[in-house]
Amino acid sequence: MDEFYDHISAASALETEARERRKLAAENHSTTFQHLADLDLESSVVIEGGSFRKNWRLCVPCDEDGVMDEVVFAIQGILTNVGLVPLAIGKLDHRRTVKLAQRVEISGLNTATFEEALNKLENTSDKLTQHFSGQTVRKISTANGRFGRPIASSNRIFTLRADSPTDQGTDFEPGLDPLGTLEKLTTREVFHGPDNVVKYYRRAKNPKDGSNVYDSGFPGSFKIGDIVEMQALHALTMLDDSFTKEAATRRTASKKRPTATATIRCRVGHYEEGFQNKKARVEAEDSSMV
Repeated sequence: MDEFYDHISAASALETEARERRKLAAENHSTTFQHLADLDLESSVVIEGGSFRKNWRLCVPCDEDGVMDEVVFAIQGILTNVGLVPLAIGKLDHRRTVKLAQRVEISGLNTATFEEALNKLENTSDKLTQHFSGQTVRKISTANGRFGRPIASSNRIFTLRADSPTDQGTDFEPGLDPLGTLEKLTTREVFHGPDNVVKYYRRAKNPKDGSNVYDSGFPGSFKIGDIVEMQALHALTMLDDSFTKEAATRRTASKKRPTATATIRCRVGHYEEGFQNKKARVEAEDSSMV
Protein backbone atom coordinates (compact mmCIF):
# COMPACT_ATOMS: atom_id res chain seq x y z
CA MET A 1 0.00 0.00 0.00
CA ASP A 2 2.10 2.85 -1.34
CA GLU A 3 1.38 6.22 -2.98
CA PHE A 4 -0.38 4.45 -5.86
CA TYR A 5 -3.04 2.99 -3.52
CA ASP A 6 -6.19 5.11 -3.18
CA HIS A 7 -6.48 5.12 0.61
CA ILE A 8 -9.38 7.57 0.77
CA SER A 9 -11.62 5.69 -1.66
CA ALA A 10 -10.66 2.34 -0.12
CA ALA A 11 -11.60 3.59 3.36
CA SER A 12 -14.98 4.78 2.08
CA ALA A 13 -15.65 1.47 0.35
CA LEU A 14 -14.62 -0.43 3.49
CA GLU A 15 -17.01 1.52 5.72
CA THR A 16 -19.86 0.88 3.28
CA GLU A 17 -19.06 -2.83 3.24
CA ALA A 18 -18.79 -2.98 7.03
CA ARG A 19 -22.16 -1.32 7.60
CA GLU A 20 -23.91 -3.63 5.15
CA ARG A 21 -22.30 -6.76 6.58
CA ARG A 22 -23.00 -5.61 10.13
CA LYS A 23 -26.66 -5.09 9.29
CA LEU A 24 -26.83 -8.52 7.67
CA ALA A 25 -25.35 -10.18 10.76
CA ALA A 26 -27.85 -8.40 13.03
CA GLU A 27 -30.80 -9.45 10.86
CA ASN A 28 -29.61 -13.06 11.01
CA HIS A 29 -30.13 -13.09 14.82
CA SER A 30 -27.44 -15.72 15.29
CA THR A 31 -25.69 -16.10 18.64
CA THR A 32 -22.89 -18.15 17.12
CA PHE A 33 -22.12 -15.78 14.23
CA GLN A 34 -21.89 -12.10 15.08
CA HIS A 35 -20.22 -8.94 13.88
CA LEU A 36 -17.35 -8.03 16.20
CA ALA A 37 -18.71 -4.51 16.77
CA ASP A 38 -21.96 -6.01 18.10
CA LEU A 39 -20.54 -9.05 19.90
CA ASP A 40 -22.81 -10.07 22.80
CA LEU A 41 -20.45 -10.85 25.66
CA GLU A 42 -23.22 -11.28 28.25
CA SER A 43 -24.65 -14.45 26.69
CA SER A 44 -21.28 -16.11 26.10
CA VAL A 45 -19.05 -18.12 28.40
CA VAL A 46 -15.34 -18.87 28.29
CA ILE A 47 -14.26 -22.46 27.76
CA GLU A 48 -10.72 -23.44 28.64
CA GLY A 49 -9.01 -26.60 27.40
CA GLY A 50 -5.76 -28.21 26.29
CA SER A 51 -3.28 -30.11 28.42
CA PHE A 52 0.02 -28.60 27.23
CA ARG A 53 -1.04 -25.07 26.36
CA LYS A 54 -3.96 -22.88 27.35
CA ASN A 55 -6.79 -22.71 24.82
CA TRP A 56 -9.87 -20.59 25.33
CA ARG A 57 -13.02 -19.99 23.34
CA LEU A 58 -16.13 -17.87 23.61
CA CYS A 59 -19.09 -20.25 23.48
CA VAL A 60 -22.87 -20.24 23.76
CA PRO A 61 -25.17 -23.23 24.44
CA CYS A 62 -26.99 -24.52 21.38
CA ASP A 63 -30.79 -24.33 21.74
CA GLU A 64 -31.30 -27.65 19.93
CA ASP A 65 -29.11 -30.05 21.89
CA GLY A 66 -27.43 -27.99 24.62
CA VAL A 67 -23.94 -28.55 23.19
CA MET A 68 -21.65 -25.54 23.46
CA ASP A 69 -21.10 -23.79 20.12
CA GLU A 70 -18.12 -21.55 19.51
CA VAL A 71 -18.90 -17.89 18.85
CA VAL A 72 -17.43 -16.83 15.52
CA PHE A 73 -17.27 -13.10 14.92
CA ALA A 74 -16.76 -11.34 11.60
CA ILE A 75 -14.90 -8.11 10.93
CA GLN A 76 -14.22 -6.32 7.64
CA GLY A 77 -10.90 -4.63 7.01
CA ILE A 78 -8.05 -4.02 4.61
CA LEU A 79 -5.20 -6.53 4.58
CA THR A 80 -1.98 -5.00 5.89
CA ASN A 81 -0.05 -8.23 6.54
CA VAL A 82 -0.53 -11.70 5.07
CA GLY A 83 1.10 -15.01 6.00
CA LEU A 84 -1.16 -17.76 4.72
CA VAL A 85 1.03 -20.17 2.74
CA PRO A 86 4.20 -21.27 4.56
CA LEU A 87 6.24 -22.33 1.52
CA ALA A 88 9.78 -22.18 2.88
CA ILE A 89 9.66 -23.77 6.29
CA GLY A 90 13.09 -25.32 6.62
CA LYS A 91 14.06 -27.88 9.22
CA LEU A 92 11.75 -27.81 12.23
CA ASP A 93 11.68 -29.75 15.42
CA HIS A 94 8.50 -30.98 17.05
CA ARG A 95 8.11 -27.96 19.33
CA ARG A 96 8.36 -25.48 16.46
CA THR A 97 6.09 -27.43 14.13
CA VAL A 98 3.05 -27.01 16.36
CA LYS A 99 3.56 -23.23 16.35
CA LEU A 100 3.19 -22.91 12.57
CA ALA A 101 0.13 -20.79 11.81
CA GLN A 102 -1.79 -18.98 9.12
CA ARG A 103 -1.81 -15.30 10.03
CA VAL A 104 -3.43 -12.12 8.75
CA GLU A 105 -3.56 -8.54 9.91
CA ILE A 106 -6.25 -6.10 8.88
CA SER A 107 -6.70 -2.38 9.42
CA GLY A 108 -9.72 -0.11 9.16
CA LEU A 109 -7.94 3.07 8.02
CA ASN A 110 -9.59 4.74 11.04
CA THR A 111 -13.13 4.05 9.81
CA ALA A 112 -16.00 4.22 12.34
CA THR A 113 -17.23 0.61 12.30
CA PHE A 114 -13.72 -0.78 12.56
CA GLU A 115 -13.01 1.43 15.56
CA GLU A 116 -16.18 0.13 17.26
CA ALA A 117 -14.99 -3.40 16.65
CA LEU A 118 -11.62 -2.59 18.19
CA ASN A 119 -13.32 -1.28 21.34
CA LYS A 120 -15.39 -4.47 21.60
CA LEU A 121 -12.21 -6.54 21.15
CA GLU A 122 -10.65 -4.78 24.13
CA ASN A 123 -13.80 -5.47 26.18
CA THR A 124 -13.50 -9.13 25.22
CA SER A 125 -9.93 -9.12 26.44
CA ASP A 126 -11.09 -7.76 29.80
CA LYS A 127 -13.67 -10.54 30.10
CA LEU A 128 -11.04 -13.19 29.40
CA THR A 129 -8.60 -11.65 31.86
CA GLN A 130 -11.21 -11.84 34.63
CA HIS A 131 -11.91 -15.47 33.80
CA PHE A 132 -8.28 -16.51 34.24
CA SER A 133 -7.96 -15.11 37.75
CA GLY A 134 -4.45 -15.46 39.15
CA GLN A 135 -3.00 -16.56 35.80
CA THR A 136 -0.86 -14.66 33.35
CA VAL A 137 -2.96 -13.60 30.35
CA ARG A 138 -1.61 -11.36 27.62
CA LYS A 139 -3.98 -8.44 27.21
CA ILE A 140 -5.19 -7.83 23.69
CA SER A 141 -3.67 -4.58 22.52
CA THR A 142 -4.34 -2.56 19.41
CA ALA A 143 -1.47 -0.13 19.07
CA ASN A 144 -1.54 2.47 16.32
CA GLY A 145 0.11 1.49 13.07
CA ARG A 146 0.75 3.11 9.74
CA PHE A 147 -2.84 2.49 8.60
CA GLY A 148 -4.55 2.90 11.97
CA ARG A 149 -5.03 0.36 14.73
CA PRO A 150 -4.85 -3.16 13.29
CA ILE A 151 -6.36 -6.49 14.30
CA ALA A 152 -4.22 -9.60 13.88
CA SER A 153 -5.61 -13.12 13.87
CA SER A 154 -4.08 -16.54 13.40
CA ASN A 155 -4.91 -20.21 13.39
CA ARG A 156 -2.33 -22.91 14.01
CA ILE A 157 -1.82 -25.40 11.22
CA PHE A 158 -1.31 -28.34 13.56
CA THR A 159 -2.92 -29.61 16.76
CA LEU A 160 -1.16 -31.61 19.45
CA ARG A 161 -2.66 -35.09 19.70
CA ALA A 162 -2.54 -34.74 23.49
CA ASP A 163 -4.82 -31.69 23.25
CA SER A 164 -7.36 -33.45 21.04
CA PRO A 165 -7.09 -37.24 21.40
CA THR A 166 -10.38 -38.06 19.66
CA ASP A 167 -10.34 -35.74 16.62
CA GLN A 168 -9.46 -37.15 13.23
CA GLY A 169 -6.97 -35.56 10.85
CA THR A 170 -8.25 -33.82 7.75
CA ASP A 171 -6.77 -32.92 4.36
CA PHE A 172 -4.97 -29.62 3.91
CA GLU A 173 -7.05 -26.99 2.17
CA PRO A 174 -6.35 -26.43 -1.55
CA GLY A 175 -3.37 -24.16 -2.04
CA LEU A 176 -2.16 -24.37 1.56
CA ASP A 177 0.51 -27.03 1.01
CA PRO A 178 1.54 -26.80 -2.67
CA LEU A 179 4.97 -28.36 -2.08
CA GLY A 180 3.82 -31.09 0.29
CA THR A 181 5.99 -29.68 3.08
CA LEU A 182 3.26 -29.64 5.71
CA GLU A 183 2.24 -33.19 4.92
CA LYS A 184 5.77 -34.34 5.72
CA LEU A 185 5.60 -32.62 9.11
CA THR A 186 2.50 -34.57 10.18
CA THR A 187 3.31 -37.16 12.84
CA ARG A 188 1.50 -39.19 15.47
CA GLU A 189 2.03 -36.31 17.90
CA VAL A 190 0.77 -33.47 15.66
CA PHE A 191 -1.98 -33.46 13.04
CA HIS A 192 -4.03 -31.09 10.89
CA GLY A 193 -7.51 -31.29 12.38
CA PRO A 194 -10.91 -29.59 12.09
CA ASP A 195 -9.94 -26.71 14.39
CA ASN A 196 -6.97 -25.92 12.14
CA VAL A 197 -9.05 -25.46 8.99
CA VAL A 198 -9.30 -21.96 7.49
CA LYS A 199 -11.86 -21.61 4.71
CA TYR A 200 -11.24 -19.22 1.83
CA TYR A 201 -13.99 -17.58 -0.18
CA ARG A 202 -14.34 -15.05 -2.94
CA ARG A 203 -17.49 -13.00 -3.34
CA ALA A 204 -19.00 -12.61 -6.78
CA LYS A 205 -22.27 -11.50 -8.32
CA ASN A 206 -24.88 -13.93 -9.56
CA PRO A 207 -25.31 -13.00 -13.25
CA LYS A 208 -29.02 -13.93 -13.11
CA ASP A 209 -30.26 -11.71 -10.28
CA GLY A 210 -27.22 -9.76 -9.07
CA SER A 211 -27.22 -11.41 -5.64
CA ASN A 212 -23.98 -12.22 -3.84
CA VAL A 213 -22.51 -15.67 -4.25
CA TYR A 214 -19.44 -17.06 -2.52
CA ASP A 215 -17.08 -19.34 -4.38
CA SER A 216 -14.11 -21.20 -2.99
CA GLY A 217 -11.06 -18.97 -2.73
CA PHE A 218 -7.33 -19.58 -2.83
CA PRO A 219 -4.97 -18.45 -0.03
CA GLY A 220 -2.32 -17.26 -2.46
CA SER A 221 -4.73 -14.80 -4.11
CA PHE A 222 -5.06 -12.53 -1.06
CA LYS A 223 -2.81 -9.47 -1.24
CA ILE A 224 -2.05 -6.48 0.95
CA GLY A 225 -4.63 -3.79 0.20
CA ASP A 226 -7.56 -6.14 -0.49
CA ILE A 227 -10.82 -5.53 1.36
CA VAL A 228 -11.71 -8.75 3.15
CA GLU A 229 -13.98 -10.20 5.78
CA MET A 230 -12.18 -12.11 8.51
CA GLN A 231 -13.90 -14.67 10.68
CA ALA A 232 -11.28 -14.95 13.41
CA LEU A 233 -9.49 -17.00 11.99
CA HIS A 234 -11.77 -19.69 10.61
CA ALA A 235 -12.48 -18.06 7.27
CA LEU A 236 -11.24 -15.27 5.03
CA THR A 237 -13.44 -13.86 2.29
CA MET A 238 -12.32 -11.62 -0.55
CA LEU A 239 -14.82 -8.76 -0.81
CA ASP A 240 -13.04 -6.28 -3.09
CA ASP A 241 -9.60 -6.45 -4.73
CA SER A 242 -10.19 -3.56 -7.16
CA PHE A 243 -8.10 -1.06 -5.20
CA THR A 244 -5.14 -3.45 -5.19
CA LYS A 245 -5.45 -3.97 -8.93
CA GLU A 246 -5.80 -0.24 -9.64
CA ALA A 247 -2.69 0.47 -7.57
CA ALA A 248 -0.75 -2.18 -9.51
CA THR A 249 -1.85 -0.61 -12.81
CA ARG A 250 -0.74 2.87 -11.71
CA ARG A 251 2.52 1.46 -10.40
CA THR A 252 3.28 -0.22 -13.73
CA ALA A 253 2.33 2.87 -15.75
CA SER A 254 4.62 5.06 -13.67
CA LYS A 255 7.74 3.12 -14.58
CA LYS A 256 9.88 4.87 -17.22
CA ARG A 257 10.99 3.05 -20.32
CA PRO A 258 14.71 2.16 -20.23
CA THR A 259 16.92 4.24 -22.54
CA ALA A 260 19.68 2.67 -24.62
CA THR A 261 23.22 3.41 -23.40
CA ALA A 262 24.91 2.57 -26.73
CA THR A 263 24.08 2.60 -30.44
CA ILE A 264 23.22 -0.88 -31.64
CA ARG A 265 22.95 -1.88 -35.30
CA CYS A 266 20.22 -4.34 -36.16
CA ARG A 267 21.07 -6.65 -39.10
CA VAL A 268 18.16 -8.38 -40.80
CA GLY A 269 18.52 -10.98 -43.51
CA HIS A 270 19.46 -14.60 -44.17
CA TYR A 271 22.73 -16.44 -44.31
CA GLU A 272 22.21 -17.38 -47.97
CA GLU A 273 21.83 -13.72 -49.02
CA GLY A 274 25.02 -12.72 -47.30
CA PHE A 275 26.88 -15.60 -48.83
CA GLN A 276 25.73 -14.72 -52.38
CA ASN A 277 26.62 -11.03 -51.89
CA LYS A 278 30.10 -11.96 -50.67
CA LYS A 279 30.58 -14.38 -53.58
CA ALA A 280 29.59 -11.73 -56.09
CA ARG A 281 32.01 -9.21 -54.55
CA VAL A 282 34.90 -11.70 -54.71
CA GLU A 283 34.18 -12.55 -58.33
CA ALA A 284 34.10 -8.85 -59.23
CA GLU A 285 37.49 -8.32 -57.56
CA ASP A 286 39.00 -11.28 -59.42
CA SER A 287 37.79 -10.01 -62.82
CA SER A 288 39.34 -6.58 -62.19
CA MET A 289 42.73 -8.17 -61.66
CA VAL A 290 42.80 -9.88 -65.07
